[in-house]
Amino acid sequence: MNKQFDAVAFMRRRRAEIDEEDKGLTWEERSQKTLRLLENNPRWRRLRSRIVRPRQVEELSRTVKA
Repeated sequence: MNKQFDAVAFMRRRRAEIDEEDKGLTWEERSQKTLRLLENNPRWRRLRSRIVRPRQVEELSRTVKA
C-alpha cells in the first residue's frame, strides 16, 4: 500500500517545528501564543462556545429517568 499522505509523520514533524519555534518560551508565553493564533481562526470561532455533553452523562440521565 502506497500512502500519499502520512498524517502521523506530518504531525510529528509539525510538533518538532513548533517545539523549535517555542524554544525558550515559558508555559504562559506558549499559552498566550496559542490563544493569539486561535483568535482569528474561523473554525475555532465557530467551535469555541459549543458545549457538548459527555456521552456518559446522557446515558446516565436515560437510566435515571427509567
